Amino acid sequence: MLPPRMSEPEGSPVFNPRMHQGGKLSFRSRVQDGADDPGEFLVLGGKNPPPLDQLVPRGFADVEIEIGPGKGAFVLAATAAKPDTFLLGIEAAPGYASLAATKLRQSGRRNGLFLVDNGKLYLEDRVPAGALAAVHVYYPDPWPKRRHKGRRFFTDDVPAVLARVLRPGGCCYVATDNAAYAGQIVRVLGASSLFVREEAEEARVAALGEGHAFSPTNFERKYREEGRVLRRYAFRKSAAGSPAR
Repeated sequence: MLPPRMSEPEGSPVFNPRMHQGGKLSFRSRVQDGADDPGEFLVLGGKNPPPLDQLVPRGFADVEIEIGPGKGAFVLAATAAKPDTFLLGIEAAPGYASLAATKLRQSGRRNGLFLVDNGKLYLEDRVPAGALAAVHVYYPDPWPKRRHKGRRFFTDDVPAVLARVLRPGGCCYVATDNAAYAGQIVRVLGASSLFVREEAEEARVAALGEGHAFSPTNFERKYREEGRVLRRYAFRKSAAGSPAR
């Protein structure tokens, strides 16, 4: 059974003080209501979001998180492709999260959930060490303006954040169309002793089809139609990223 839906007090604005202001994933959309009510498949994190163990039902050996799922295409495909894995999508915009959660409710699948919160902060303070089999980050906002680059997900602190929450051998899967941001991602993760890029894993999961890693996302579909170059990476947690026993 999924956890009860959590919401702000009646009449209060849908706002999460843990979020950056501005950007394409800002809080610019209200949560849907009426016939499109996502019900228990949407959790509004608020000031004190529930920890991961309160969101994941018992019985799932593998838990994966997607940071910034948008309209939920990947989580929807992953819950179908991997029924024994629980997928948590952490989305900044409540309107997108509500739309995605409604689609998940309509699918009838029970191995997924959407949470409105800051993805990096949630990994830092709500996810136990070694809890995740994978973290997915697809087409994150590149924050192209120089003054905003500190808002990117892949900053110098993120290898330690990811290595803590991933179990031994767990992977971070990344996709971007932005060449400059791709360079930063490869520099940040590739230069860290905590991760090793796995090109064989990139090919393996791509061959498995939709819902395993990288695909599908709405941005991917749009960018392919536009003829953009899409860059995909898999970084596996190294032995250096695991605590000594």
